[in-house]
Amino acid sequence: MKVDEEESKGTKIAYSTCPNCEEIVVYLQRGELEYDNIGMDYFEDIEWQKMIYPKKENFTNSDDIPKLYLEDYEESVKVLSASPKASAALSRRLLQNILREEYKIKEKTLVQEIQNFIELEGIPSHLTDAVDAVRNIGNLAAHPTKNKNTGEIVSVENGEAEWLIEVIEALFDFTFIQPLKLQRRRKELNLKLEQIGKPEMKKKE
Repeated sequence: MKVDEEESKGTKIAYSTCPNCEEIVVYLQRGELEYDNIGMDYFEDIEWQKMIYPKKENFTNSDDIPKLYLEDYEESVKVLSASPKASAALSRRLLQNILREEYKIKEKTLVQEIQNFIELEGIPSHLTDAVDAVRNIGNLAAHPTKNKNTGEIVSVENGEAEWLIEVIEALFDFTFIQPLKLQRRRKELNLKLEQIGKPEMKKKE
């Protein structure tokens, strides 16, 4: 167990047994610590929890994600438990690369780039909300180093590294996975229409 400067806060490893396969499941938890009458600690309130074993595959169709982005993402996930700082640095850099290369948003700071992204038309609210939260969780405006030099190893706030990974996963799904899935479905449907002598689906201009 790790306890930080606030005596009531702590990070612990917890485990349970999967009711389906009966294998062990290990979690990393953080929350408000309490103590029982023999001095054993426990969480009165869990702020966040992440499964660290068994490691799950985040994408079943990772071939749809450009290799350059996927490598940075996988490295960020790999170092998360050992160094949240390094993981967050990789994720911030990856977030900025996606905004710049895929959405053509290039500003002086990541905060400005995020603002431009959430103002784009056609982006679902759940995604703009998630990306916008990076500014608050990461407190980028108050930390110029993280704001301007996203790849540097600097301090992270509680849960920031985990949240950044989730934001990247949401961006991957919206930017790469879903468009290609729809493209494949459209191709399959057009093939069926061709076989029965019907015209192809019309594309929106």
